[in-house]
Formats: sequence, structure tokens, C-alpha cells
Amino acid sequence: MSEVLSAQKSVGIVKEFEVRKNMDINYFDLSGGICQSSTKTELGLSSKILYWTDSKNIELYNNKGIVKQKGNTLLLNLPDKEPIIAMNEMESDGLYKLIIATKSGKIYVYSESSGSLKLLNKTISGKKVQFVNFLRGVIVATESDEMFYIKDNSNFDIVDCNLKNKAGNIFYPDCITVYKGRVWCSDTSTIYYSALGTYNDFKTENDAGYISDFHTDTADITAIHTYKDYLAIYKKERVYLLSGSNPSDFSVMLFADKGTMATSSIVNVDNKQYFLSNGIFALEQVGELNQIRLGSEISKNIKKEFDNFDTARLKYTKVLHYENKNQTWHFFPYLGNEYYNTIWINDYVNHSWYKREVPQKITTACNFHSYILTADTEGNVYYEDYGTTFNGESISFMWKSPFLSLGNVHHRKLIEEFYFVLDDEYDNKFQCSVYKDYDGKCADDYEHIVSRHFNQLVWAKNDDEDSNDSNCWANIDENVPIWTIGTDVLEKAEICGSCYSIQICVEGSEIDDNCAIIGLQFREIYNDD
Repeated sequence: MSEVLSAQKSVGIVKEFEVRKNMDINYFDLSGGICQSSTKTELGLSSKILYWTDSKNIELYNNKGIVKQKGNTLLLNLPDKEPIIAMNEMESDGLYKLIIATKSGKIYVYSESSGSLKLLNKTISGKKVQFVNFLRGVIVATESDEMFYIKDNSNFDIVDCNLKNKAGNIFYPDCITVYKGRVWCSDTSTIYYSALGTYNDFKTENDAGYISDFHTDTADITAIHTYKDYLAIYKKERVYLLSGSNPSDFSVMLFADKGTMATSSIVNVDNKQYFLSNGIFALEQVGELNQIRLGSEISKNIKKEFDNFDTARLKYTKVLHYENKNQTWHFFPYLGNEYYNTIWINDYVNHSWYKREVPQKITTACNFHSYILTADTEGNVYYEDYGTTFNGESISFMWKSPFLSLGNVHHRKLIEEFYFVLDDEYDNKFQCSVYKDYDGKCADDYEHIVSRHFNQLVWAKNDDEDSNDSNCWANIDENVPIWTIGTDVLEKAEICGSCYSIQICVEGSEIDDNCAIIGLQFREIYNDD
């Protein structure tokens, strides 16, 4: 009787809409990422790619769906629980070490193969630490320490680099890099280069030298970084490109009227070199002639977020290339927060942006043996994108679709059925809520969505004598047939009442909460047109 009444009620609602259209709408490409550049109405108009209103700890899954991000796990902790201010990978002969600098000036070397941690007989006073790998070791420079070299040998011997300016005085470089077998260092508007194959010979007479004031440009050099066959030399509002292998054929040209203040924001990805200016831009190599040009801004979709960054500390932005997942990780300084708790991730294949929020007080990060490492105020170093928790704490995640008009935005709709298309390779357990009519504050009640993962189903008799085994394939102790199940499953969620537009929100905060969503299906949509 209740089913009859329910059916009658449904028919009555449909009749109220004076139905002219009954349609299904599916979304199977959720790869748009966060987009802040469109209005609420515009954001949900694309029928091909679904952009996101917002997200936390969600990333793309198989270039089409979405999934909860992995967490992080402890790699090591220092004996003294003090802030780590800088880290760098050092590799020789396939063996990886990690150089760690602390707030008090200590320098440690962690050896991955042995798990050992060694405190070096060397301290630094500077807090802006720069590293560059060269030959079989690492060069270290700060704003107040003489530049030195750590050899990758059994004792990690320390060698002074004897860096002197054109007046013959020791100076502290603003930026350092390696280009075509030479160490390059900048001091205000002058750039110095070492003799070929050396890190401690900067004497002009020995194949070393310097270049001053490119094109009479006396502005300070803010960053130097290799790019393709060039050395990219950045100033606040310009980029120069240097080519050549020897002082006799060095050539410098002004390339672009756009520069950077963030030394560590520059990263090479395939044919591009990303850098932070008044947005994120890239030098890029294009065409059959491999021409270099300044590409368009890649941060347009998250440009509103820049209002939340601390402009006074924007020069401390750090960017890392996570090649395993075709991502760049952007550590921006936020207003009112001295730590890098929020990390913006760019999927540069799908041109998508999403956020990662970690509970630790992150102070710095680096690449290490194809991973990304972070460090905090307590002397802890973490593997990122690893495990199902943030070092034991649950991963809180959230994803919001755009407001979907599901047809004409001016027509009210009744949605009879809505389904999540879930990847059954994962356990799915999350809360779903629905927002309507471009009101992002008031939502319908939460609904719990649960779909457990099974690799396969086995149809066999159990040991219970009273069991009915007439429909079983085999006895439990026999070689039983395996019935492989599909890789996706539909889970229905309720959408009550009518609306002009609808927004789906997915959330979870418990350790066993998870989502792997590969599509959204809206079935039997009735319009009042």
C-alpha cells in the first residue's frame, strides 16, 4: 500500500510540472579542478568537463574521476626537536642522502641506505639557505655565511668555495645554480661564474669571471635557473637568457618583461619553466624550430586565492616537481600563517588545480628519490603522498561540484534519481549533501554513502549442515569457481524537492572514510518548461 501511495505522489509532482521533457544527464569527466575565475552560473555550464567549486585533500583519479589524497608518514626525526629550515637531496652512485639544516644552524646528513643520521662539524648562521648539486656533492649558500661545499664521501668533508666579488672580497650570493659545468652566483646586479668543472675557483684569470648590469639593467638579480640550453636570469620585472659554454661566446639577451621575486618558485617541467610573477607563468619551447616564448598565465583559475597570500613573504614561495604524478606542488605563504599547511597542486597534464591541507606545521620541503619530503617545527621529516593518514591523524576531505543547471538555468527541475558512479577498486564511505539554487550555505541533510570493495565473489557451500546448498556451485573445500565483479558500482542518493540548480558536496573525516568517484548520473529529470 505504501509503495502505491509513493508512486501516486511521484506522479502528482510530475504532473504539477506540466512535463515537456524527461532526460538523463551524466558527468564522466570530473577533471576540471578548482576554478575561481567563473561565476556560480558559468561554472556549471560545461557539459564536457566538470569544474569544482572547492576541494580539500581530493585529487584526480585516472585523469577523469576524483579520489581522496594519500597522507604522509614519518621518515625521521632529529635528536633536537627544533625547526628544520631547509633540505636537499644528495645522490651519488644510486645512493641517496638528505642534507638537513636547522634553525640553530646545525647541518645533518641522513643516509637512506643505512638509515643513519650524522651531525656535521659545520654550523651556519643564515636562515635563507640555498643548495645546488654539483659533481659529487652539494654547494651550500646563505645570506650571512661564506659559501661552502659538502663532499659526498664517507666523512662528508667541508670545502670553502672561496667566492669573491670583483673587488676581491668574500660575499654572500643572492642566488646560485649550475650551468654547463660551472657554478653561477649572483650579487645584486652582477653574476659570477666559476672556472669550468670547479666549485672553488672564481678567479678571472682561471677561466672564471663575471657579467655586470645586463643591457645596463642595474636591478638586482632575483633568481637564476637553467632552462634547456640557456641560463635564465630573473629580475623582478624581467627575464634574460644567457647562452654559450665559454666566456668567449657568452651571449645575453632580454627575453621578457616579466620576472620574479621568488627564487625557489622556478621549476622545469618538460619543455616549460614555471615561475611566480603576478601569477604563475612559464617559459616554453614550441614549434619545429624549438623557439622559446613566454606562455600565458596558468594560475587564472585560482587567481582569487592570491588575495590570501602574504605579499611581503611571497618571495619565499617554494615549488616542487612531482614527476611521478605529473604534478607541481606550490607552497605559498598565507596571511596570518607562517607555515605551509596549505599546498596547491597543479596537474599540468589536465591543467587542473586542487588543494592539500596537512595538520603539521610545515616549514620547508624538497624532492627526494622521486618523493616529496616536508619538514616541520619539531624536527620531523615526512614522506608526502604516502599512506592513509597524516602520520596517524585522519585525512579530512571535501569536494564540491559546481551548481549544475541540468539544462535551462531558468527552468525548475525535479530529479527523480541521482547516482554516484564509484570505482569499486576502493572502499567508498563518505557523506553527501545537496545545495540548491546557488545557495552555498544551506544544504539538505547529510546522507551516508557506503560501498565496500570486493575483488571477487566466490559462490560455494559453507559448513553449516542446515544450509541450503542447492544454489551453490561447489563445496567449500573444493576448487571453487570465481565470479569476478565489475570495477564500478552505482550508489543512489536522494534529491528531495525541485530546484533550478544543484550542487553536490562530498565529505569525510574519519580514518576509514574514502571516496573514488568516476561519475555523476542524474536520471529522469523533469522540467517545468
